[in-house]
Amino acid sequence: MENFASWVAELNKTNHIGFGLLTIGTMAGIGITIAFLAEMIFKALGIKNDKIEIHH
Repeated sequence: MENFASWVAELNKTNHIGFGLLTIGTMAGIGITIAFLAEMIFKALGIKNDKIEIHH
């Protein structure tokens, strides 16, 4: 993990566009992972999220 962190730090110094694309990809991957885990938790708990209804 230390090698990866060093590589990312060096990428930030040498290639700003590459670092930006890596950051965007990482953020998207984390978001997809969190959404997938939330979906699995909802299914395990039996929570239906097909349609949200607001009752007044």
